[in-house]
Amino acid sequence: MLFDQLHYRSNRSPPQGHRRSLSVLDAHLDNSVLSASPDYSTQSAPIALSMIFDRPLWARQKLIDVTERPNPSAETVLFWHIPKSGGTTAKRMYECLGQTLANRLGADPRFGHDEDEEIVVFQPFQKMPEVKFVNVDTTTKKGILRAAEMGLVASGKVDMIFSSDVNFAANKLFDPDHRARIFALFRNPVDRSVSKFYYLQTATWERTYRPEWEGMSLLEWAEKYNQDENFIVKKIVGKYLKDPVDITDLVTAKEIIRRYFIVGLMDEMEESIRRFNIVLGLDYTGEQGQMCKEQLFGSNNEKKVKSDAGAHRRTEKAANDNKNSNPHPKVVEGSREYNLLAERNALDMILYNYVTLLFAEQKNLIDSYA
Repeated sequence: MLFDQLHYRSNRSPPQGHRRSLSVLDAHLDNSVLSASPDYSTQSAPIALSMIFDRPLWARQKLIDVTERPNPSAETVLFWHIPKSGGTTAKRMYECLGQTLANRLGADPRFGHDEDEEIVVFQPFQKMPEVKFVNVDTTTKKGILRAAEMGLVASGKVDMIFSSDVNFAANKLFDPDHRARIFALFRNPVDRSVSKFYYLQTATWERTYRPEWEGMSLLEWAEKYNQDENFIVKKIVGKYLKDPVDITDLVTAKEIIRRYFIVGLMDEMEESIRRFNIVLGLDYTGEQGQMCKEQLFGSNNEKKVKSDAGAHRRTEKAANDNKNSNPHPKVVEGSREYNLLAERNALDMILYNYVTLLFAEQKNLIDSYA
């Protein structure tokens, strides 16, 4: 089986100060077409990749290359909100930091802007004047199309667009004259799936609320009811969740991420936000920045002594606000449930491991933009 060829511990990032060559990783796949160095000192992609990469025009025309120096005043960020991967924490951070956001809240009828014909910025909460939204909903296809018709990006009124449909949002909202600077937080696909399974059993506020899953075993759900296997690869290449994906789609997704994504990891939330802020040109060290940081991550004297397990628990806790957190039993790597979910998400598991290597590789590049 595909996942059996990986031979890596998928829930661990490369140790600090140690980088494994991607050729070593991909050699385990016994398929040379997957070899791709994350080295940003060269713009040349492997020949096998370049033969495939002529297809995704949306990425080449509408996304800003990672190696292109940021120009925050002239760029709009498209933040790919991968469910149960820390996106809500990122949104809370940038609300706190005073960024103008496009998200679900913008077209909520209770604020009276859902039928506007022009883009406007409004402050929905009187007691939180730093929180600003534009009057669109970029979490649905219908909302994205409405935002595109209203000229959201060209208006220059939005700093960050949050959407779970990265391919559709990039295609419809951006153009060669208004390209997206794309951010994303990634999480181990098995952990993400398990979190989603327990969360949607009780999340009555979500459109995808699934009360019928309550009382169901994780194994039964994974075998019969999970509909978003290989979610990450499918979303990047623009396929529906019911569509099959293959190695070609994986290679395309890897190259798009390598070239265009500022990657973050849920397990490295604070460091990920620090990097995003560099690209955004935001001051994270001032009074407001420190207040926002402490609200989400705690002050330095509140943090426990670091350990691998403790750091993971602390990061996962910080990566959810109270409404979106969902304490649940952990699935142990090597268990039947873990192995089944890993096998069913084999391409996403490969891609996630690749992203952890990109995360290490991007540090020096992003620090050079500070």
